[in-house]
Amino acid sequence: MTLSILNSELAKFCRQSKLAPGLLLPVSRSLQTKLSNCFVSLGLSSILACNTICIRREGVSFCRNAALRAALVSTFHDTVSYCFKSTLETMGTSVRDVVYDHLRRKGIPESEIPAQFDDVVKALNESFGGSARVIIYKTLVELYQQYSMRVDFTYQDSLRDHLSLLRERVVVDHILPRRIQREDSSLEGRLPFVQSMVPSSAR
Repeated sequence: MTLSILNSELAKFCRQSKLAPGLLLPVSRSLQTKLSNCFVSLGLSSILACNTICIRREGVSFCRNAALRAALVSTFHDTVSYCFKSTLETMGTSVRDVVYDHLRRKGIPESEIPAQFDDVVKALNESFGGSARVIIYKTLVELYQQYSMRVDFTYQDSLRDHLSLLRERVVVDHILPRRIQREDSSLEGRLPFVQSMVPSSAR
């Protein structure tokens, strides 16, 4: 079937081009096989090339999203640390030093406070009781304000749950804290990277 169609097309080409009828010989079955294999090879090559391009694009997109998520999480942790420290300083340097020293004795250095915030809450509650809840509540209020989010929780609510909800919202919606706009030096060079990857509408 394919052979007859190909020969028919060759004859039509001869007529349209006003070539001598015998100039283009009918295609033999062996030549048809060679041509067919050639077309198949070209088709597979095209498909492979297209798939490779798609995979590369998806890989670049995946890497970009992963890098953006890591930058947002890191900036969030920095902001948690910033808010925690600001809250303690409003209570006086002596309170700040006592809290940091207590956490260090519990195996939580200042640099690990954001990543181990659940442990921070537990350690402070065990040692300071109701005063610890005041510290955590004020820290969370400051954190929500940094991200321009409405404070819709009270002192009695589960503060750790609200911290987790805010973190997830920040990552999903690509929200930046207010101190990003002030180019806080504690961001240690990550500011241009985060700003370049987050859409301007999210700032």
